[in-house]
Amino acid sequence: MNKSESEILEILNGLGSKKLDLDILFSFYSLELSYEIRKIIAEKIGMQEREGYFLIEKMIKKFGLKVEFIEALKLTNEKYAKDLLLKNLYQNNKLNIHIINALEPWGAEIELKLIRKIFDICETEFWIAGLNILHFKAHQLTDEKLLSFIYQIKIYDNFKINYKIISILKRRESEMVCKLLYKYSLNKESEIAKYAIFSLGSIWNDNSFEQLSKLEREIRNTSLLKCVHNQKLIASQFK
Repeated sequence: MNKSESEILEILNGLGSKKLDLDILFSFYSLELSYEIRKIIAEKIGMQEREGYFLIEKMIKKFGLKVEFIEALKLTNEKYAKDLLLKNLYQNNKLNIHIINALEPWGAEIELKLIRKIFDICETEFWIAGLNILHFKAHQLTDEKLLSFIYQIKIYDNFKINYKIISILKRRESEMVCKLLYKYSLNKESEIAKYAIFSLGSIWNDNSFEQLSKLEREIRNTSLLKCVHNQKLIASQFK
């Protein structure tokens, strides 16, 4: 179907939440199109889940494992998609970051040794992708095992990484987790510090109350100190 990029984009944008026939979407796709248009076409296919997966698989065989296909596989929520991604995990003997990102929905099923390999790569995009996977895996792990992964990164001077770590930690309630949240509460980035304080306040036990009490003595910033007071008051009602 020989349509220009603007014509294809107009059709795709006009769909909203409606599904377009997969044969039509397939006919739109061409390697000559810009990446942005190819990505939208692949997304529309991936959103059709199981049927979309089988078409993406067919397109990979025809056009190769393009980034837009990898991202579309993530949208299918199809077990076969996970298997296909894992089969293509390495590119030139290196982990493919696009595939690592795409594996996020299946995080609970990912083997720990792969997560460890991801964290072993000292690059921000790999650490963020690894944390996204760990977010889904964390409920299967003891606090000791979970923190062994976190300590591969430790308190890093990166907002996204710190925010994601706290998002994982706030679901726990042990003393060791609360102590780590205490450290994040002293982070020089005020938004990270505030998020860690709120996370401590949401745990509602003696461990979190103790760390909030320590912060009350440590913190000098008026705004953060007010957050500590408020979270301590809330925590005291539930501990």
